Formats: sequence, structure tokens, C-alpha cells
Amino acid sequence: MPDMTALLDVIFILLIFMMLTANVAPQLLELDLPQASAPSKHVEANAITVGISEQGMFSINQQKFESWDEFESALKIQINEQQATKPQLLVTADKDVSLQPFIKLANWLSEQGIAVAEVVVSEAENQHIKRL
Repeated sequence: MPDMTALLDVIFILLIFMMLTANVAPQLLELDLPQASAPSKHVEANAITVGISEQGMFSINQQKFESWDEFESALKIQINEQQATKPQLLVTADKDVSLQPFIKLANWLSEQGIAVAEVVVSEAENQHIKRL
């Protein structure tokens, strides 16, 4: 009867290799997001409102953009024009928007040195602004 030790060693090494390199299915988190209950914050007159639609399209002060490049250049211009007054940046997003466009916007704002933005959330009839 042949010695099976070497074969078992190879099988276990292959098993360990497969377990470590196999793609694990992404786990989706079911989130029950907290409701906004803080009092609303004052919105400045020179506030720049950035919107993200359900389809991931961006807008600035209700002006929609077809591509990220158009949006990015328009937002740079808007921020540079109002840089002396330190404009308030409000981010509004559809409740069904994926997280990717929001992350893309947050990364871009970080690259531009804009550390703080406000997120507009709604609770029933009230709108609240939350600081990021």
C-alpha cells in the first residue's frame, strides 16, 4: 500500500491556497439609518448646493451636468468665485442614490482642501443640515 502522506500534504496546501485566494462574495449591510432629530442649521445666502440624483448625476444649484468633468470644472469655478466669502457647501442626495457618487464627491472635496461640507437630510416635512 503506497504512502498517502505526501498526497495529503499537497491536497491540504491546495485547499489552504484556494481558501485564501477565493473571492468572497461582498456582504451587503442592512442599515436602519437614524432619523435626523437635531434642530436645523442656518443656511447662508451664498451657499453652494450640490445635488446627487438617484442615477448618480450631479448638479450645482439646480443646474444639472451630464458628466463628472463638466460638474467638476463648474464646481471649481463656483468655489473659486466665492472663495473670499468662504461659501457653505450643501450636499443633497436622493435617498436611493448609491454610495459611490457620494464617495467620489467627498474624495474630490478632500483633494481640493475642502474639509467640511453639510449634508441636507429630511425628516417628515422638515429639512435638517448635518455637518460632515
